[in-house]
Amino acid sequence: MSEISVGSAVGAGFQLIARRPLSVLTWGLLRVGFVVGVIAVYAPTLLSMFADIAHDAQTSSGGQPPPAEVTKIMSHMFLLQGVGLLVQIVGLFVNSIIYCAAARAVVHPERRAFASLRLGAPEFFVAILSFAAGFVIVFALVIVMIPFAIAITLLAGNHQYIPAGIVGGLAILVLLLGAIYIAARFAFVLPMMVDDGSFHLFDAWSLTKGKIGGIIVVGFCLMLIGLVLGLVLEAIFIGLGAAALGFAAGGFNNLQAFFTQTPPQQIITALAPSLILLALLLIPVQGAALAIFVAPWARAYRDVVPTSPVATPAAAPPLAAVP
Repeated sequence: MSEISVGSAVGAGFQLIARRPLSVLTWGLLRVGFVVGVIAVYAPTLLSMFADIAHDAQTSSGGQPPPAEVTKIMSHMFLLQGVGLLVQIVGLFVNSIIYCAAARAVVHPERRAFASLRLGAPEFFVAILSFAAGFVIVFALVIVMIPFAIAITLLAGNHQYIPAGIVGGLAILVLLLGAIYIAARFAFVLPMMVDDGSFHLFDAWSLTKGKIGGIIVVGFCLMLIGLVLGLVLEAIFIGLGAAALGFAAGGFNNLQAFFTQTPPQQIITALAPSLILLALLLIPVQGAALAIFVAPWARAYRDVVPTSPVATPAAAPPLAAVP
């Protein structure tokens, strides 16, 4: 197996953006479109619930709202919970499709039709693993933290606050180092499954043996890139958002009155052009972020497991001479 090229891995996302900009925009459109769809589903129920709450506040005069209104508000909340569960399931599969597409664009660049988007076994495996990972992480955190929590409680109970603080810091360090190591050992799960369409978990752990150093360096570089890009984008979007709010309210001096005295429907109508512009700006940002932070792991995997050469057919034996 070859060694990981850190420079090639870190730059893989930027190369992917330059090589396949339409695919990157498609990934961003799919992700932003899903968020917009979720907001469109939630908005009517939320607006109705807020309107009911405001109406109750005006009519109750400090007393208890009528039971019928309470029942109506509770029905809205139950509806939101049910829709939320469905949204989480759909979002799980949408994200798995996009992540697999970004990895496929590097692992199998020849499969570029439909922006490398597919719905097959790898996407299903990634969705299931993503769902199960949440439970596993919570369970592992509880198990690991139990001895530290006991030690901290005993030390604090004896008024030994400095040793308790040291134990708490040690617990955070152990969790951080453990999380980095485990994430590095499973770094190739996604590209491995995209590569051959089979389920991989512990064999991905085996594949990263001896490659942890390079994987951690790649992750550290991506963390720095994410920090810098995040600060720049945050400053840009905060500036644009502040300008949009000031324009919608008719000046920054009117912001308090705009949000306290204006009905929610009118606020949304006033902010609609700015929200549409924000969604359009987020499409390339989301697509580029997926490429920058997913493609490096596919590239590192391809460094370790190069593409198998296409077998060429053996030359046919010469025809026997006709006597």
